[in-house]
Amino acid sequence: MSKYNIPGFVAAITILLLSCNGDADKTDKAPVQIAELLLLQKQLAARPDSVGLRYQLMNELLKNNLYADALAQNDTLLKGDSANPVFWYRRGAIQLQHGDTAAAMSSMQTSVQREPMFMEPQLDIASVYAARSDSNAIAATNKILRMAPDPRIASQAKFIQGLYYSNINDKAKAIACFDECIKSDYTFLDAYIEKGLLLYDQQDYKAALAVFEQTIQVSNTFAEGYFNAGKCEEALGNKEEAKSYFEKAYGLDKNLKKPE
Repeated sequence: MSKYNIPGFVAAITILLLSCNGDADKTDKAPVQIAELLLLQKQLAARPDSVGLRYQLMNELLKNNLYADALAQNDTLLKGDSANPVFWYRRGAIQLQHGDTAAAMSSMQTSVQREPMFMEPQLDIASVYAARSDSNAIAATNKILRMAPDPRIASQAKFIQGLYYSNINDKAKAIACFDECIKSDYTFLDAYIEKGLLLYDQQDYKAALAVFEQTIQVSNTFAEGYFNAGKCEEALGNKEEAKSYFEKAYGLDKNLKKPE
């Protein structure tokens, strides 16, 4: 018999059906979602030792907000290999997505204990500190910067430092960190956005506009860049330019609030 099983699957299907009840859009999608889950369950029953299939099932469960069931799948993997840092990291990522920050931090710290050079959980731990305005964010990211062999990891660490400084209202240091991210990786759109928003909050609308226009140059399908450029033009009193940017933003992302 395999050391892995498929826990809680019937309950997961039931929860999905109940969550769709009364919502026409969700109800229309439910058969497709359930079919995908059932197919993965069937495949996993035939190949219960397949980590890849179990991860696919976890991903599908998470797409449907079935966090407990996704966590149960990951814990099944941990029962078979409790020293695996990736399984511990995935456990923390699920917990973080579900909003259980304390449990997520514990799981990710265990992941790092299992593999000290595993950067992803360290970045997530630092991000939680930054969101809390906790100075441990700087200590954690400085450690990553000393260890990181990949420039992209270093850029992410600098970005987290920028978020921390932004959260404690040290805008000059925050902008300096975002500038380092952009210098290291000109495609780092989130760094542009955070820098632009800080400039916008300082009412430096022309400088903010220049930053948001850079994001459009990097990616001409980046809706958030057009939207924020529109806000800057609006603040500068340029109504036609603002309208043009807003229309482009809304054309790319209908979830954005359409300006009047």
